[in-house]
Amino acid sequence: MFTSKKKINLLELEKYRLPIYARKSKEKVVYFYVLDPQSVIDGEPRMVRIRKKFAHIHGARQRDEAAMRFRDEVSRKLREGWNPLIEDCTPKGFTTFDDAIRVYERYLKKMKKDEVFTAKTCTDYNSRLDMLKRFNREGTHILYMYQFNTAYVSAFLEWIYIDRDTSPRTRNNYLAWISSLGAFFRQNGYVEKNPAEGFRSLREKDKFRKPLDVEDMRRLREHLEQTDRYFLLACMFQYYTFIRPKEMMCLHVGDISLKRQTVFVSHNISKNRKDGMATLPARVIRLMIELGVCSYPSDYYLFGKDFMPGAQKCSERSITYRWKVLRKELGFPACYQFYSLKDTGITDVIEKIGLATAKDQARHHSVDVTNRYVRNAQMSVHPELLNYEGSL
Repeated sequence: MFTSKKKINLLELEKYRLPIYARKSKEKVVYFYVLDPQSVIDGEPRMVRIRKKFAHIHGARQRDEAAMRFRDEVSRKLREGWNPLIEDCTPKGFTTFDDAIRVYERYLKKMKKDEVFTAKTCTDYNSRLDMLKRFNREGTHILYMYQFNTAYVSAFLEWIYIDRDTSPRTRNNYLAWISSLGAFFRQNGYVEKNPAEGFRSLREKDKFRKPLDVEDMRRLREHLEQTDRYFLLACMFQYYTFIRPKEMMCLHVGDISLKRQTVFVSHNISKNRKDGMATLPARVIRLMIELGVCSYPSDYYLFGKDFMPGAQKCSERSITYRWKVLRKELGFPACYQFYSLKDTGITDVIEKIGLATAKDQARHHSVDVTNRYVRNAQMSVHPELLNYEGSL
């Protein structure tokens, strides 16, 4: 016995009605019903009837054969998802939007389980998906996947940026995500093409984070030499190796090679999911030897409690808190963040050694990514050009 009190929406169950041949009527027609996207009641398309006449065919037998062939062909196409009123409707075009979203959610869980996506990536994607669900409830409502089109994506991005009063960067992040969602739907046959293609990113403001200048770097080193040499090592790792804080916290003592002066970054912890190697300058090696870092068990985390090697890794929150305290002690501006050390390090390597070396050390896929870390002052004047005389 059916006991659920939930009201059933018949449109979620009925997407078409199979054709019937009215051979006994005067008109001799085959008629069937499909959903009409242009005829909407309470935000949902309604069923309309489509007729095909066969009275013009002479001879009852020939007329019946033509009508039956038409009926059978239309029945087959309707079952495959065809709708004559909708252009570019895929076989899964009448899958409900909620069902397709549930498939995407299972996809994210699988990608997280197989470690294709990091936990943070899945969390970010699910957060943006929650916003899309909210928009579908409070903003533009769609029921079927064929309605997931360019107009819908445009309305969603407008809602994120204007109605919710977010920054250009937030809007651009949502654009990147919904483009990946559209690609997922296209690859799985829910839409004919990715409706997020063709949208441009908005121009973003210059990032708030700034590199440290030479004098402040000197003050930072001298202060930590006297007060906290283990945190000095963490700062040096960020400045010299360009390893991301989240990756740093997952490094083990065994990842360090004093002989080769390298640190190994496993694909299990790297952002791009690839193994990598960074060079450790002699200054970093000397501090590690002085602190006896490599005398700890190889399975210890390089940065544990109080940034000393330990069985439990340090958290990114601990870095953020320690840096805020340090920034207050030294009177640094808020634009100096822990990650600023990476900006500073990349800029200095580009100036003193070269862009290609900085790219390899940072494990970037292109020099365009590396160039984003260059401080504005570096892009202003080149002293070697002041007295340069060319051929003209």
